[in-house]
Order: sequence, then C-alpha cells, then structure tokens
Amino acid sequence: MDLKIKTLYQCGACREIHDDEDEAMDCCRPDIIELYECPVCKANHNDEDKALTCCGVDAIKCPSCYRDYASVSLSYQAIRIAGHCTTCNPMFTIDQQLAIQDLHYRQTGKREHLHD
Repeated sequence: MDLKIKTLYQCGACREIHDDEDEAMDCCRPDIIELYECPVCKANHNDEDKALTCCGVDAIKCPSCYRDYASVSLSYQAIRIAGHCTTCNPMFTIDQQLAIQDLHYRQTGKREHLHD
C-alpha cells in the first residue's frame, strides 16, 4: 500500500478540486474587459471612439516624428503653429512660443509653458 500524499488544487471561485494546478487556475478564470480612458477627464469607456469623443478631444500627428498628440497638449498647438512638436524639435521663435502658449490656454484653460 502506497502512503504517498497527493497534492490537489482547488479553484478559488467554484471550489472544484483539480489534480493539476494549471487546471485549477484555468477553471473559472475571470473574463478581462478591455476599457478605453478619455485623455481629458480619465473616464472609462467600453468603446474607443466614445473615449476619444468624450470631452471633444481631437488629435494631430507631427509631420516630422509621426507622434500623435491630443488637442489638450502643448504639442498639438505647436504643430499647428510651427509645423513640428515640442519633442522632435523644441526650438521655437519667441513669437511662436507665445502664440503656442496663448492658443493652448484659450483651448484648455490651463496655463502651461513650453520650457518649464
């Protein structure tokens, strides 16, 4: 007679007993729900389009580095005014810098500076 103790594994959700640890883990594995976060208010949405249109956020792609920027970022205004973002080329004339910061403030209500 073999007196070897056998290890069993119990599912934490349904309490079913399994011989294999992986079977117990996979037994009642919870479903993962994919959510999308609005970049402005941080609200979660089930649909990517709803998250994008939640707070009226628009996006633009930098023609130099091909990064995407939301309309609530300084780089969005920089691309519109100077033709490039603040990441790939942080150099702007004084007039461009003031125009970017002013337009950003008028669009978002946030006072941010290019070189902080």
